[in-house]
Amino acid sequence: MRKHLILTLGLMSAGIFAQCNILGSEIIKIGETQKFSADLAGKCEDCYIWKISPEEIISVESNNEGQITLKGSHLGTAKISLTIETENESFVCEKNISIQNATDQKEKQCDVEITNFKDVKVDDDTMSFFPNKISQKYSYLWKATYADGTRKESEEKIPQFINNPNTIITSVVVHIINKSSLCSSIITRTYGEKYWFQKIDKVEQRKYIQESYLKIKDQK
Repeated sequence: MRKHLILTLGLMSAGIFAQCNILGSEIIKIGETQKFSADLAGKCEDCYIWKISPEEIISVESNNEGQITLKGSHLGTAKISLTIETENESFVCEKNISIQNATDQKEKQCDVEITNFKDVKVDDDTMSFFPNKISQKYSYLWKATYADGTRKESEEKIPQFINNPNTIITSVVVHIINKSSLCSSIITRTYGEKYWFQKIDKVEQRKYIQESYLKIKDQK
């Protein structure tokens, strides 16, 4: 009876939070920094809670939405934990990091040059998303999350997703992978309820062309 009770409580506890993944290296050299990202998008900018243990061997250099930058301080093993609040449930991610001595041999750093993307209106029902650099050496996985919790994915360099008052995009995540080095990076953008349609007159107009965009200049 006791065993059954313990098992039941364990299953109930595990069901409170769904699982997710923290992307990034499992090794940090002392004095070096590494970026870590979640593979999910939270429902708001403040919906990411990062925890580092122990703090003595690793320090936080920056923390911006779904991405954190850590620096190795002392030898040892640290645990990163992240709680993400999405539209429908909470997710908990964990990752163990080994902090090691710096070596004389210079390691190849992650060479993903894409650091941002922009949203461009194609028509009244479609939004396109443009990386700040287009290259054949990368593969892409885009994920758009909607207000009702549904998700759409695309592996195009410049994806297009439905976006209208009845089907509103709340977040977009792109996972970029360098095909040769297999180094990867994740960029996450979250959008408030009024971003797309309440402020439509203030959104910068752009003209859509294949694999690019042009700003429409004021005709005043």
